[in-house]
Amino acid sequence: MISRFILTLLQLLALQPRKMSQALGWLIGYGHFLARSQACRVTQANIGLCFGHLSAQGQKKLVLSSLISTGKTLMETPAAWLADSKRLLKWISKIEGENLLIAALRDSKGTLLLLPHLGNWELLNVYLSQKGGMTALYKPPKLTSLSDAIVALRSQYGNEMVATDKRGLSRLFRALSQGGVVTVLPDQIPESGLFAAFFGSLALTDRLAYRLTQRAKVTVLAVAVYRLPSGLFKICFSEPHPDFASLDEQTAVQGLNKTIEACVRVCPEQYQWEYKRFKFRPEGEKKLYSFEKEAFH
Repeated sequence: MISRFILTLLQLLALQPRKMSQALGWLIGYGHFLARSQACRVTQANIGLCFGHLSAQGQKKLVLSSLISTGKTLMETPAAWLADSKRLLKWISKIEGENLLIAALRDSKGTLLLLPHLGNWELLNVYLSQKGGMTALYKPPKLTSLSDAIVALRSQYGNEMVATDKRGLSRLFRALSQGGVVTVLPDQIPESGLFAAFFGSLALTDRLAYRLTQRAKVTVLAVAVYRLPSGLFKICFSEPHPDFASLDEQTAVQGLNKTIEACVRVCPEQYQWEYKRFKFRPEGEKKLYSFEKEAFH
């Protein structure tokens, strides 16, 4: 019953015009800021750690802008999952570095795309469906009854979604070895990984992208989907930091974070700063999100 309600709600939200969805997202983000919600406080902690060089007013402004951007992404997502592909393709007004992708697709090697939680990354799904499709990981929702429905929604454009388990990981390796396109979100918190600097602070970083490159000869590209002032979107492809090509795992993982940083610095307010990127800290360092234990209204 809960699953049916959620799916019905998503379908209704998907019918809204883009500008209406973004306006509602603006209100949601501003509401989080005024209420000083948990999302607001996590965002504030992350920005304070990564942008400590900014003044208090500058950090406050970035926190508000980030929450508003995340609110817009939230309200755009139902359409990104459910709307007609022709409608969604009109949301994308500009593509930079597309020649890099085209060259990679022409090669017989596989293509690995590094897609950070930036702007509205879900729109890459519909764009890549026009280029032959992709294979990507997804984290099953806590409501298991929703899992099949979510996969169906996110696969409707012809792309393949696989769960974050051993079978899913094997499928990624196989897709690359067969010359396919694999997309990973490289800034997710892993169950195990390596600590590497991210905006000057150590963050536990997933080694999946590095391991994919070691198992198959692939072309690696970074890609970000930025929201423009008009409310439309720009997809940017770029080459990863040279360190990511290192055979040394620690150097490569550090290069991965440098690649993500370069994408984020283009438009830092559109990064998903309410994500607990620094949840795990090196031994001896203070927990960043200790405020969760405090009572607040």
